[in-house]
Amino acid sequence: MTNEWIVEVLTDLRAFALENGLAALASELDNTVAVACRELNAGAEDRGGAARRDGRKDRWRG
Repeated sequence: MTNEWIVEVLTDLRAFALENGLAALASELDNTVAVACRELNAGAEDRGGAARRDGRKDRWRG
């Protein structure tokens, strides 16, 4: 099982913040997404890459 869901949730929260005039929160969520992507990539590399259904390795992008 991958952890892609966390990036999707954070991205959805950022979109909500932008749509509702919460610019500071959106900015913080940008940073949070970047941190999550870095940590997920580092964890995947430590494990040899997280397997995906299509056989490729996960690479998180923020």
